[in-house]
Amino acid sequence: MVILLLRPQSDDPAPIDQSLGARLSAQTLAKDMVAKEEIFQRDDPGDLEGKLAHWRDQISAVIGTTSVAESTRLGELAARLNLLCFVANNNPAVWQGRRQVFHIGLPTSQTTAAVAALIAKTNRRDILLLHDQTEFQSRVASTMQDALRKHGMNGRCQPVSFEAGVQFPTGWKPELIYVIFSSEPKALRLLQMIRNISLEIPLLFGRSLLRESFLETLGDHPGECWFVDMFHRNGHETPAQSKFFQALAANGVKVPTANHAFGWDGVTHCAAALEAAGGDPLRAIDYLESGVTLEGASGNCCFNRENHNGRFEPGPHTITRWHSHQLGDV
Repeated sequence: MVILLLRPQSDDPAPIDQSLGARLSAQTLAKDMVAKEEIFQRDDPGDLEGKLAHWRDQISAVIGTTSVAESTRLGELAARLNLLCFVANNNPAVWQGRRQVFHIGLPTSQTTAAVAALIAKTNRRDILLLHDQTEFQSRVASTMQDALRKHGMNGRCQPVSFEAGVQFPTGWKPELIYVIFSSEPKALRLLQMIRNISLEIPLLFGRSLLRESFLETLGDHPGECWFVDMFHRNGHETPAQSKFFQALAANGVKVPTANHAFGWDGVTHCAAALEAAGGDPLRAIDYLESGVTLEGASGNCCFNRENHNGRFEPGPHTITRWHSHQLGDV
């Protein structure tokens, strides 16, 4: 049984991390389960389809470390070829009700609700949400603001214009600033701008920035920095996470990321379904939709016919502190 891993040619760390997690997961598979990898060109719309077509008669499943648009196209192709397909994207546009497609990312609404509940435990009330002016980040900020209000907190959204700088609302000082950016250079620039105004206010960064490359750019004295996370970094991991952490550490990764975990779990869950189904993709889909709980590094999943993003609420959410070049719980 062969699983194909498809990733774009890109310097974006997200698919690179996902692919590494997927490859390391594949090394733990049974001898009769094999994973192959192909890299497609993002600027060539037909290359993804061509790479998949090359393997169509040799594979039972495909894992995509792909963007929303790429995952949507991959889902269409997987349905046409009757292949089991796993991607991390949780955007509803990706699934579109296709039985062959399963996605294991963490939905925005679930993340914002969980993060708001975690912030409430820190006894902070006034939260400033600084966000990039993209459609996705603006929507995250708006959803986060609603979630904070449900917990009695005062969240204020403010799109960032680097030309205008950062200014706190008149007569109001936040107790926490949530930096809703995914670009490392932009987030670092924003941190420096905020620290020119205030050194003591904690900054909370999104899960996508919790990776070695960004942590290295923060320097020795970035102030109080927190990150949305899915792991406890103080040794309190599950057995599945322990296995995952050990595999990443053995390959030189000091800070396992959510994307590493999504790649790892995509292969793990896909292989488990194929093994239970004797390699038959249709029977593997029945197995996944049966309500079986699949334990992974990124938490547990439980799918059914109506829900191919089988996350339990509130999901595997934590807030992690970066202090003195160490990660720990807030």
